[in-house]
Amino acid sequence: MFRIEGITTSAAASHGTAPAVTFDLFTALVAGAALVLAWLVYRWTAPSPEASVQASRGERLAYAIGSAASVIVVGAFLIGGVRGSSTPVQAPVSCLLTADQRLHRSFGTFT
Repeated sequence: MFRIEGITTSAAASHGTAPAVTFDLFTALVAGAALVLAWLVYRWTAPSPEASVQASRGERLAYAIGSAASVIVVGAFLIGGVRGSSTPVQAPVSCLLTADQRLHRSFGTFT
Protein backbone atom coordinates (compact mmCIF):
# COMPACT_ATOMS: atom_id res chain seq x y z
CA MET A 1 0.00 0.00 0.00
CA PHE A 2 1.11 3.55 -0.59
CA ARG A 3 0.03 6.74 1.10
CA ILE A 4 -2.00 9.52 -0.46
CA GLU A 5 -1.70 12.71 1.60
CA GLY A 6 -2.14 11.03 4.97
CA ILE A 7 -4.68 8.34 4.02
CA THR A 8 -3.66 4.89 2.82
CA THR A 9 -5.32 3.54 -0.29
CA SER A 10 -7.17 0.87 1.69
CA ALA A 11 -8.61 3.50 4.02
CA ALA A 12 -9.55 5.72 1.10
CA ALA A 13 -11.33 2.82 -0.60
CA SER A 14 -13.35 2.07 2.51
CA HIS A 15 -14.83 5.57 2.48
CA GLY A 16 -16.76 4.93 -0.73
CA THR A 17 -16.53 7.22 -3.76
CA ALA A 18 -15.56 10.34 -1.81
CA PRO A 19 -12.07 11.61 -2.63
CA ALA A 20 -9.33 11.18 -0.06
CA VAL A 21 -8.90 14.66 1.42
CA THR A 22 -7.05 15.38 4.63
CA PHE A 23 -6.31 18.58 6.44
CA ASP A 24 -3.34 18.95 8.70
CA LEU A 25 -2.54 21.47 11.38
CA PHE A 26 -0.52 23.73 9.10
CA THR A 27 -3.37 24.00 6.58
CA ALA A 28 -5.74 24.97 9.37
CA LEU A 29 -3.27 27.56 10.66
CA VAL A 30 -2.79 29.11 7.22
CA ALA A 31 -6.54 29.24 6.59
CA GLY A 32 -7.12 30.76 10.04
CA ALA A 33 -4.37 33.33 9.51
CA ALA A 34 -5.85 34.25 6.12
CA LEU A 35 -9.31 34.79 7.62
CA VAL A 36 -7.94 36.82 10.54
CA LEU A 37 -5.81 39.00 8.27
CA ALA A 38 -8.73 39.54 5.87
CA TRP A 39 -10.93 40.65 8.78
CA LEU A 40 -8.20 42.98 10.10
CA VAL A 41 -7.61 44.54 6.69
CA TYR A 42 -11.35 45.04 6.23
CA ARG A 43 -11.58 46.74 9.63
CA TRP A 44 -8.42 48.84 9.15
CA THR A 45 -9.68 50.22 5.85
CA ALA A 46 -13.00 51.31 7.36
CA PRO A 47 -13.92 54.89 6.44
CA SER A 48 -13.16 57.54 9.00
CA PRO A 49 -15.25 60.71 9.24
CA GLU A 50 -12.30 63.11 8.93
CA ALA A 51 -10.79 61.50 5.80
CA SER A 52 -11.41 63.31 2.53
CA VAL A 53 -11.14 60.14 0.41
CA GLN A 54 -12.73 56.94 1.66
CA ALA A 55 -12.64 53.40 0.31
CA SER A 56 -15.95 51.91 -0.74
CA ARG A 57 -17.19 48.59 0.61
CA GLY A 58 -16.16 46.87 -2.63
CA GLU A 59 -12.64 48.25 -2.42
CA ARG A 60 -12.38 47.17 1.19
CA LEU A 61 -13.52 43.66 0.25
CA ALA A 62 -11.00 43.56 -2.60
CA TYR A 63 -8.19 44.54 -0.21
CA ALA A 64 -9.30 41.88 2.29
CA ILE A 65 -9.57 39.14 -0.32
CA GLY A 66 -6.20 40.07 -1.79
CA SER A 67 -4.51 39.95 1.59
CA ALA A 68 -6.11 36.57 2.37
CA ALA A 69 -4.99 35.19 -0.99
CA SER A 70 -1.43 36.37 -0.41
CA VAL A 71 -1.38 34.69 3.02
CA ILE A 72 -2.57 31.45 1.43
CA VAL A 73 0.06 31.62 -1.32
CA VAL A 74 2.92 32.35 1.08
CA GLY A 75 1.65 29.74 3.54
CA ALA A 76 1.38 27.09 0.83
CA PHE A 77 4.94 27.85 -0.23
CA LEU A 78 6.20 27.57 3.34
CA ILE A 79 4.31 24.32 3.96
CA GLY A 80 4.90 22.41 0.75
CA GLY A 81 7.52 24.30 -1.18
CA VAL A 82 7.54 24.80 -4.92
CA ARG A 83 7.67 21.64 -6.97
CA GLY A 84 9.39 22.04 -10.31
CA SER A 85 8.58 20.44 -13.60
CA SER A 86 10.07 17.02 -14.24
CA THR A 87 10.11 17.39 -18.03
CA PRO A 88 13.31 18.83 -19.48
CA VAL A 89 12.99 22.04 -21.45
CA GLN A 90 14.70 22.08 -24.82
CA ALA A 91 16.05 25.33 -26.17
CA PRO A 92 14.87 26.37 -29.64
CA VAL A 93 17.33 25.75 -32.45
CA SER A 94 17.69 29.50 -33.11
CA CYS A 95 19.24 29.94 -29.65
CA LEU A 96 21.95 27.41 -30.46
CA LEU A 97 23.00 29.06 -33.72
CA THR A 98 25.61 31.78 -34.05
CA ALA A 99 24.73 35.19 -35.42
CA ASP A 100 26.17 34.34 -38.84
CA GLN A 101 24.18 31.13 -39.04
CA ARG A 102 20.98 33.00 -38.14
CA LEU A 103 21.64 35.59 -40.86
CA HIS A 104 22.30 32.83 -43.38
CA ARG A 105 19.05 31.11 -42.38
CA SER A 106 17.03 34.31 -42.60
CA PHE A 107 18.35 35.84 -45.82
CA GLY A 108 20.00 32.98 -47.66
CA THR A 109 23.51 33.11 -49.09
CA PHE A 110 25.01 36.38 -50.25
CA THR A 111 26.77 36.44 -53.62
